[in-house]
Amino acid sequence: MNPIKRYALVGTGGRSKFFARSLIKDFADRGQLCAICDLNPLRMAAWQKRLQVNLPTYAPADFERMIADHQIDTVIVTSIDRTHHHYIARAMRAGCDVITEKPLTIDAPKCAEIIAAQHETGRTIRVAFNYRYAPRHSKVKELLQSGVIGEIFSVHFEWLLDTNHGADYFR
Repeated sequence: MNPIKRYALVGTGGRSKFFARSLIKDFADRGQLCAICDLNPLRMAAWQKRLQVNLPTYAPADFERMIADHQIDTVIVTSIDRTHHHYIARAMRAGCDVITEKPLTIDAPKCAEIIAAQHETGRTIRVAFNYRYAPRHSKVKELLQSGVIGEIFSVHFEWLLDTNHGADYFR
């Protein structure tokens, strides 16, 4: 039997709850969410209340201490995009594998920093695409590939974010 993996999460914005709920409910037999890290203590408190958990909280300056205190195996990065590289590289250098929400980072120099940390440490990084494998999307792909609607000549896809979603994402 595999031991339960220990996770820490950095960034308590909108996307973080998908990862947290999965660990708290669906995959509690395989993984344990042990600690969270965010710039904003009030947001961490509200996040915990909403998810009905009581986890140790850490400021970004204490990121490595959080990892050491809780013997973290994997860090989940759901902070704002421009900070992904920072936490990814720090987590790998502290001995952790990383799962990050898309995008990996925002520019080539930050990507180079992530690649350097990965080569230096041998740790793994996975990028999650939070909606790619939703059941309805998988079914559409299956139907299209089966040829049930015939040969596909053109596809137009458009997804408009409402101001509620966009406001949360870009904050």
